[in-house]
Amino acid sequence: MNPELTSHWIKKHGADGLGTMVEPEKYLLNGLNPGEAAKWAGMLTANPMLTAKLTNDAYANVPCAYLVLEGDLILPRQYQEGMVALQQAKTGDFTLYYSPSGHSPQLTWTEGVVDTVVNFAAMVTGGSEG
Repeated sequence: MNPELTSHWIKKHGADGLGTMVEPEKYLLNGLNPGEAAKWAGMLTANPMLTAKLTNDAYANVPCAYLVLEGDLILPRQYQEGMVALQQAKTGDFTLYYSPSGHSPQLTWTEGVVDTVVNFAAMVTGGSEG
């Protein structure tokens, strides 16, 4: 494997750990038509890659939910569910929601994301959704 690639979908640049997506139309923007995927891919920039250990575990102090993305080509469903299970073992329950979307549900499953956020917010505030 190329040492600049940290996985099949991200390339690391330099010692500072900036990363860019490899084939974002395939891995990040799957589910969009090619024109839309190209538009969003053209707006991506390098981002810092977190390498420090987090010292504040906010998950222990706030109600938590996770949207499992069943069509995600970066983090398969089983991996996402495993991440949640590991966190739940440390800090308690998460409310799980499921989406047929890939890694960018805000672009491909917009109404579903809004409905999910409204549902969770109502649940944790005692509203009528849930």
